[in-house]
Amino acid sequence: MGFKTTKIFLLTGIAVIAISTPILAYNGLGLRGAQPVPQAYGTYYANGTYIAPQAQGYYQKPAHNLRPAYYAGGLSSNPQPIYTNTYRQAQPQIPVGNYASVQYVNRLGLRGSSQAFRQGFQVGDTSVTTNVKHTRRMLDWQENTTGKTLTLLTNRTNGTLTPNSLTIGGAIKGGLMWQSTSVAGKFPILSRFPGFTPGTETSSGVFVINNAALAFTGNFGDWTSFYLQPEYSETEYFGQSEFQLRKAFVVFGNLEETPFYAAFGRKTIDFGNFDGYNAFTQTEAQHYFWAASDQPVLELGYYNMYSGLKLTATAFSGGRQLRTAYAGAENENKIANFAASAEKEFRFRNGGAFTVGASYLHDTIYRNNYTAHTFGQIGSGTPPANFISYRNGAVDVFVEYNSPSWDFMVEYTTTLKPWGAAIPQDADGFVDPAYIIDPLGSPNDINNISFEQKLEVLTAQARFKPLLPNGRRLQLAAVGSWGNIGDDFVGVGLGGVPTKWEKNQQHALSVQYPVSDYLDFGVEYVFNKGFIPFVAPQLVSDDDVTAHAVNVGFKARF
Repeated sequence: MGFKTTKIFLLTGIAVIAISTPILAYNGLGLRGAQPVPQAYGTYYANGTYIAPQAQGYYQKPAHNLRPAYYAGGLSSNPQPIYTNTYRQAQPQIPVGNYASVQYVNRLGLRGSSQAFRQGFQVGDTSVTTNVKHTRRMLDWQENTTGKTLTLLTNRTNGTLTPNSLTIGGAIKGGLMWQSTSVAGKFPILSRFPGFTPGTETSSGVFVINNAALAFTGNFGDWTSFYLQPEYSETEYFGQSEFQLRKAFVVFGNLEETPFYAAFGRKTIDFGNFDGYNAFTQTEAQHYFWAASDQPVLELGYYNMYSGLKLTATAFSGGRQLRTAYAGAENENKIANFAASAEKEFRFRNGGAFTVGASYLHDTIYRNNYTAHTFGQIGSGTPPANFISYRNGAVDVFVEYNSPSWDFMVEYTTTLKPWGAAIPQDADGFVDPAYIIDPLGSPNDINNISFEQKLEVLTAQARFKPLLPNGRRLQLAAVGSWGNIGDDFVGVGLGGVPTKWEKNQQHALSVQYPVSDYLDFGVEYVFNKGFIPFVAPQLVSDDDVTAHAVNVGFKARF
């Protein structure tokens, strides 16, 4: 089945599901990815039904501490809280903060909320704690990719983060990355990280620390939370430091008072979903379009924890961000780029949840034919003699269904115009004459170039989570990504070698076993069809390359 046929089939199915879902669902709470109660403790409703991640209610402060804005009657001088279900836990009971005997309130969520296993001590009026549940959501490099802001807000509202506290966490992900390829030196995964790719070999294996990070979460006063994440990685692109302050932002908000909030600082830009169900390797959608900032961004958001509706708008510098977002070097010191996102969750009484989302990014790195993506290379390199440049935004849509035993997600992301570097051209950027509409027109005007293929990725994934005798859930995942980049043009690359960069695929199967809340082990197989790096694709690409990878590793946290 071709890419276009697959895309049409999946998107048609998505449209049917999205239209019918409001009819079958009821207004609930949460939004994709809320942390489920640990199955090791046999948590369940009184009727014995396990609860889906989004359908999780959360341990909540006693009713007398809740503000009136979110009671069933809205703002009222005498509000009455409504508890939709009584919560029951198998032994042993798990106290949450100072509230060891509380009710289960089915009114909170949004991918990333947690129940607390908390230990700590007092420093003056500040509690210094560790909380592995909170850490798991904040330092998850595969899931909750764009959900950290609301993780903080919901975790402070549901009592996971105690008032006036500093929560310290840490995590490490590492193991063996092994890959074989049909063409020497062309490793679709390992070539993303220069230094891991022998140019004359057809197989490569390395032990790596993919990520090692600390997380500092502050929760002070009624309205303020902050988050710092210094991180080390051996899988950074050439020219980037192995040590980075990947996130540093503050959140102003209180979901008990208002659905509106604001975040400011260095963080992931709220664009797309980009979660990956597989154990270690990011999806092609995340690899192409995950927008992580390098400079402070301002995010304004709205989250209604009754209806499950979330809206955000983000503004930031037009300069080169850490990933994807870029509005040109001339806009380095201007607020010249922005993003917008909307998500809505529908909850089902069987414990399942269906989420639909759409988002927009105003400008991207796919705006020209100069593929020096890092700060240093942009400043020190020389653009092509025929420099093709224009604004090129991106859009993303996704649907996701979660239940206790199954997760399904389909996500489609595309630029709004073709990527300048994918247009057939020589090393100096001059477009192949066959693609020029008017020979007398400008050779660098996108409107004078008859190339229409946008950079697009379709990702479909499923995960089965059987409950094991020890009470933990194994994760068996299958993830497929199909990317379209160019057309069937054959160019001349380095050393006169023919090059092709029409499309590529990445498909992964993985098994992940949670030993405890602190440790996961995983094994992953990845098949790649196509070697199309995003630096000088016209010179080295070959979409006939096939490669097989096996990743074996662990994720540890506290």
